[in-house]
Amino acid sequence: MEMIETIIVGGGQAGLSTSYHLKQLGREHVVLEAAEKPAHAWRNDRWDSFTFVTPNWTIQLPGAEYDGDDPDGYLPKEEIVAYFERYIEKYDLPVRFKTSVLEVAPMDGGSYQVKTEAGIIQARNVVIATGSFQKPKIPAFASNLPTDIQQLHSGFYRNPAQLPDGAVLVVGAGQSGLQIAEELYQSGRKVYLSVGFAPRAPRRYRGRDVFAWLVDVGFFEQTPDKLPSPKARFGANPQLSGKNGGHSLNLHQFARDGVTLLGHIAGADGGRVTFKSDLKETLARTDKAEKIFAR
Repeated sequence: MEMIETIIVGGGQAGLSTSYHLKQLGREHVVLEAAEKPAHAWRNDRWDSFTFVTPNWTIQLPGAEYDGDDPDGYLPKEEIVAYFERYIEKYDLPVRFKTSVLEVAPMDGGSYQVKTEAGIIQARNVVIATGSFQKPKIPAFASNLPTDIQQLHSGFYRNPAQLPDGAVLVVGAGQSGLQIAEELYQSGRKVYLSVGFAPRAPRRYRGRDVFAWLVDVGFFEQTPDKLPSPKARFGANPQLSGKNGGHSLNLHQFARDGVTLLGHIAGADGGRVTFKSDLKETLARTDKAEKIFAR
């Protein structure tokens, strides 16, 4: 049985950052990553025109803080992937790709047995760095829709040309849903948008990106114990985009541009989809959130 001091499960930004620090300390470790290549989520689960929503100056993996000539820009998908590839190569991080972890079990003496598709490894320490948002959430009623209606999770959407002709219903008004809806209607599609309670925020306030203000007020220094509830960490991110220089995503503007706004989706039966009559309430909550940001 192979024995390693520390195993890091997951080769995303958290796993790679942990690996960097262990490498600097000269500690034996390995990163186990299920994907074939670096930056799997950014490479394979984002659409073609995707950009970071946070400004480039927020890119701060240890030892690779952003030092380019566009700190207030928003890195596009291809450059995000390249950034991760360079990071692993620069620091020669011990990442094992195509290595899925199937089970982590405690052993006598305080060590762990890590079962992978390639075999079993024993480790003194295990760091779980798999992330929280990589599994598609598909509502049960999706199976009730006719098979001739194409359904795509946002992780599988790439561009408007991928979809057959006709109108498109986008379910969800978080960052992904709104960015995809915006791209679709700007490409000439008729778009229906089922909205939720994701907050709206100004892209910029008094000449500065909203994330600069959030840093100043210590928002990102909050620890889980300071949150109002454990569920708060799963709250929707504000309605913002980094595309075309960065801008706010405003549901009222979407409506002016021809998007048909709908309340929360209630269910589907055959070719009929039903919605709750809560659109007005939802818009009011979204507007209130922006006023809080702009105080």
